[in-house]
This record gives sequence, structure tokens and C-alpha cells, in this order.
Amino acid sequence: MRNIRMLLGTLLVAGTLAALPAPANASDEPTTVDSVQLDTPESIRASWTPERMARAKPKDIVHHAAQGAPVQPVEAAGREVTVAGAAPARPPASSSIGSLGFFATPTVGKIFGVDSEGRDFSCSAAAVPGPARNVITTAAHCVHDGPGLGWARQLTYMPYYNNQPDPWYGSWTVAWMHVYQGWSQQGNDAYDYAFASVWPRGDGAVLGDVTGFNGMSFNRSSSFSGSLWGYPSIAPSWGGWQYNCSDTILVNFLVQSSVDDCPQISQHGASGGPWMYDYQNERMWGYVTTVTSEGEIGGTVYGPYFGNNAKRLWEIAGERGANQG
Repeated sequence: MRNIRMLLGTLLVAGTLAALPAPANASDEPTTVDSVQLDTPESIRASWTPERMARAKPKDIVHHAAQGAPVQPVEAAGREVTVAGAAPARPPASSSIGSLGFFATPTVGKIFGVDSEGRDFSCSAAAVPGPARNVITTAAHCVHDGPGLGWARQLTYMPYYNNQPDPWYGSWTVAWMHVYQGWSQQGNDAYDYAFASVWPRGDGAVLGDVTGFNGMSFNRSSSFSGSLWGYPSIAPSWGGWQYNCSDTILVNFLVQSSVDDCPQISQHGASGGPWMYDYQNERMWGYVTTVTSEGEIGGTVYGPYFGNNAKRLWEIAGERGANQG
């Protein structure tokens, strides 16, 4: 979370950042897309040693509304759209599956990366549908540090992380990242969400074929009972375990959703974690309605509205993510 900004470090030694060209006066339009591609040498994945992951600082969480910067509505109402998820593949008995206990899922994971100022950090994220089965969602502040700053680098997604990468579900290097300029140029929390795609793993496996993925729910306009997920840096795990909390998700239509009684999620490190509708433990996925963006430590937590803008960015991530590797 980014001070949350809850809901990536030096230029890659063996890779490059290749941002897409922006149209003229693009910064005047908040729904202009900013995208960047990361190369993926195997050394990036290998560089995230246990010692380095332990030193990575969880993204902070701040409550901007309390600082006099309320989020404003950014789009008109749209038709509700849902897209189904898929269950994870079951690993052999030697895997750690089940070690996190009831209501833990390989469709949620932890991101490690290096921010635009060279600091190692961690966030939460989740796998979602896409044509190449390799799309994830997180908070925008987990991949771009906002106005006047830049993109994160050396990003690696670790599904079902449990104090270390899971031996079956593994690690996946981020390939493309996409945010709106409403976030990257203007810092508007209504756009504090991102979609990214990951490269195939070193063995050629594709993310969604291994971990499964959550469904998506766009333009959900009424409050509902749901669950929030992430890796908050709280005792006793200090970000090492996956947490979730079930509560009523209050939808402030077209602005932000909020939850008042999930104190373990309104913490550093839970940034980018998914908020789900209709999660079922038997299938191990739910419908993502937003991601953790900001909040008050131990208090109310907020997520940006996933309407047609979010749907468009998700579609772009799916198109860019296809045919990689």
C-alpha cells in the first residue's frame, strides 16, 4: 500500500523498460493508458533470495481523504459484467498446499519488486482471466509511484506465498504493466488499480494453468458480502502468510468501495490485494470487484470502483499479454 497505498528497482541488469509512446496532451486525459514492458532474464527471478525478500519493505497505506483529498467520481454507470474464474491445478502430495489453512488460495499471491527510487518492496496481487491466462491485478501504486516518479522494476509474482515461494506454484516474472494516467500523472486514487501480465515460467508453464485465476466483476453497483485478501505486515506472520477477512463491502457508487471491519487488511503490505464477491473455498476462486488501495491503519479500508474504465484496462492487459514467451 502506498503509505496503503496498499490493493516495482534500478534498471534491469539484463533487461530494459520500454514504455509505449504517449499521444500529445495525453496527461490531460486521465483515462489515457500508460504501459511498460519488462524483459525477463532468469536472473531476476533468482535474485529474489529469502534474505532479500525478508528485507523488502511492505508498501505503506495512507488515507488521502483524511488529508483533504477526497476521491471524485470518474465515470458514468455501466452494465454489470462478470467473467468466470478457474480452479488451480492440484499439486502432488509433496507440495505445501493446505499449509496456509482454510480459506487460502493459489489465485492470490505476493509481489516483490524495486520501486522507482531503488527500494525493494512487497505488495499483494491476484490472478484474473485473460486470453493467455497470465494476467494479474494489483494497486497502481504497486507498479508506478505516481506523479513525478516512475515505474517499478524487477517485479516477481509469487502465488500462494507462505514465507517463501510455494514449491509447486512457484514465481512468475512480470512482463507488461498498465495503469491510467489518472494515477501515473495525476495521482487520483480513483485510478489506483493496475493490470499486468507475467511471462511463462522457466519450465514453460503458463500462470493460469498452474494457479487458476479469479473471475472479474465490473460495474457492481450495490453493497454485498465479500472477502478481502492480502499479505499484511502484522504479527505473527509479518507479511509471510496469506490473510483474508469477510465483511460487508459498501459500494460508494462510481467512487470507492469501503470496508469498516477488516483491520488486518488495512495494514502495510496488503496493498493490491483483491476484494472478492462469491468466493467459494471448494473451487478456490471468487469474483474480483476491486483491490486494496488506501485506508486508515487498523480502520476503514478503500478500493477504487471497477467500472468500464477498469474493464478496458483489464482487456488491454489481456491483449498485450497474449503470445508471450
